[in-house]
Amino acid sequence: MLRLLLDCAWEQEHEEEFWVPTREHEGCEGEGRQRLSEHGITAATGLIALLGHPVGHSLSPRMHNAAFRAQGLDLVYLAFDVEPVNLPVAVAAMRALGVRGANVTVPHKEAIMPLLDHLAPAAARVGAVNTVVNRNGRLEGYNTDLAGFSQALRLLLPEGAGGRRCLVVGAGGAARAVVAALMEDGAARISICNRTFRRAVDLCQAASTWGSAQCEALPWAEVGEGVERAEIVVNATPVGLSTAVKDLALPVDKLHSGHVLVDLVYGRETTALVRAAQARGARAVDGKPMLVFQAAQSYLLWTGHQPPLEVMWECVQDERRG
Repeated sequence: MLRLLLDCAWEQEHEEEFWVPTREHEGCEGEGRQRLSEHGITAATGLIALLGHPVGHSLSPRMHNAAFRAQGLDLVYLAFDVEPVNLPVAVAAMRALGVRGANVTVPHKEAIMPLLDHLAPAAARVGAVNTVVNRNGRLEGYNTDLAGFSQALRLLLPEGAGGRRCLVVGAGGAARAVVAALMEDGAARISICNRTFRRAVDLCQAASTWGSAQCEALPWAEVGEGVERAEIVVNATPVGLSTAVKDLALPVDKLHSGHVLVDLVYGRETTALVRAAQARGARAVDGKPMLVFQAAQSYLLWTGHQPPLEVMWECVQDERRG
């Protein structure tokens, strides 16, 4: 059922048809879909990179490589753990080595912007990049998180955020995309709560030009009050990414059946925050649907091909079952 909803949500945003694999082509590892070349990776194989720190948890290589195989594209996707101090070197290497494109994740979504040659309007407006396309040495930055979040939210709330009161926890690159998406969706009010209050204030000031919703910055001490007043709650922090840390991003005792919660974090299992929210009756989802939707947009930018969404989603689910 969720896979069907994913297809429907994508089609609402993309009127043109896209290739959907038949049952015999499904799966993450299928040998029958290996059309990369007779010998797999060759000297002609193009590289797509993931730049982040950390990246060991990422499902993006598994998902994109399966999608490339499904459509017979001579591309490979690899993850690179790039510490912040090395980001300029990594971007220079993309030019020097002819890397076809990249995804950009925590903590580089804002820092990479001045290192690129061109920013798409959405990325420039939001102030964050999660996708890079290399066009003959010209590096272009895009933000596919906006559409990815909007589509993921509609799995829980088909009508979207229009007229709703929202709380976004976090003020980094992912939070900027979420706030922009909520603004575009017609949210009535957006509260932003971050441990560094100044960053929440700065994000609210920037967001004031993105839409008509009222925006307020909340001190961290008031996060519980923010949850109580909100109808839609989004965790846009990395809290929950490490299973060794048991802290939750927000006070779950304030959640109830009237809440919709989206946790941008994902892992092999459903996140602790999502489990706690569901136990209190809230509709909740982790970051995997958003991962798939934003990845599909990135895939289209890199390849010009409509993404095999069913293959990509199955890879995410296979990892959870594995």
